Amino acid sequence: MNAKRYKYSKIFRALYTFLGFVYHEIVDSEDVISIHLRRTRKTATCPRCGRRNELTDDFYPRTIRDLDLSSKRCYISFHENKVDCLCGFRGYEKLDFVRSYSRCTIRFEEYVYVLCQKMSLSDVCDVTKVDWKTAKDIDIHYTKMRIASLKDITPHRIGIDEIAYEKGHNYLTVVRDLDLNKVIWVGLERKMETLNRFFDELGPEKVPQIEVAVVDMWDPYIASLHSRCPGADIVFDKFHVIKTINEALDEVRRKEFAKADEQQRLTMKRKRFLILRRQKNLNDEQRETLMELMEQNDTLYKSYLLKEQLSDILEEKDASSGFDRMKGWLANVTDAKIGPFTRCAETVKRYFYGIANYFRHGVTNAGSEGFNNKINIIKRRAYGYSDLDYFILKIFQACGVMKSSP
Repeated sequence: MNAKRYKYSKIFRALYTFLGFVYHEIVDSEDVISIHLRRTRKTATCPRCGRRNELTDDFYPRTIRDLDLSSKRCYISFHENKVDCLCGFRGYEKLDFVRSYSRCTIRFEEYVYVLCQKMSLSDVCDVTKVDWKTAKDIDIHYTKMRIASLKDITPHRIGIDEIAYEKGHNYLTVVRDLDLNKVIWVGLERKMETLNRFFDELGPEKVPQIEVAVVDMWDPYIASLHSRCPGADIVFDKFHVIKTINEALDEVRRKEFAKADEQQRLTMKRKRFLILRRQKNLNDEQRETLMELMEQNDTLYKSYLLKEQLSDILEEKDASSGFDRMKGWLANVTDAKIGPFTRCAETVKRYFYGIANYFRHGVTNAGSEGFNNKINIIKRRAYGYSDLDYFILKIFQACGVMKSSP
């Protein structure tokens, strides 16, 4: 391979002068450019204590990847000196432009890290021409550096939700700060012990400052909140309440469809979307089709009205009015005597304290759905993650509280 050597240039001296080193020469080959540095300082810095030590005769040549120059990959070559410090450290010196044992400059790593936030690892490797392990290690290192610790966060209102990370009922518990609208903690599984770990890590001084906790009606989370954070008002997310009602309505729809004759089935077929969607979100043609269906089935019509009534109640802004209307809805369910709704009403009664707190505080876990969409995009981008720890770091990278710079 033919290589051309060039000497000093003001531009290259500006680009490739680092603390203790200056640009010496450039070697240009077909697809690679090599920058050679010359040492200027006669001391080497101890990475443990920061003391400057005299140079020794023990050094080794080191070549690391740097930002590309045009379409060519760029490498920097220099000699790294060994330190024999009074503090007891024995090893190689601290340099400001490369991490210990890294094969890339810090500025190249930061470039790779930015790409890792936007692309899959395979795409990053295609762009930068580094192997996937190097790209992953860089992404992990800088993400860990930027994640804000729970020591730096004092949440007052939290939302608790779960996200499936693979098939087979494998979940992560995700805790977010409702005021920051950021993820602040992720734990494996969705057990009482999982959420207990969050409170343990948050600490006894900060846990009592939590005023509101928004959760779905998942008993292990509720048990953890009662035992570890008794001062917080538990708010049941209204969207999970609506989901419970929609499931009851869908069960009624299936049962009525099974009992219907052939003509009625033709009318009911492929109407699930219309039945479960809020009436106010339908257009005129959809409303007309829905009403024709309801006129043919009294049980389905009553169930639909109960679903619409509860959805409307959960939009009530006045707490007192919300309580009164909820009591009226429970009475209507009792009068209707529709099995799935009767069971649903029992669930509402059992968890009424959390629904009442919703009327008082007016907060939901709606933001968590946006986070879940981001997390699912992360999973699809990588076609799933076999390294669960890395997947959790990517969740923080996309949705967490991050420091402004590495």
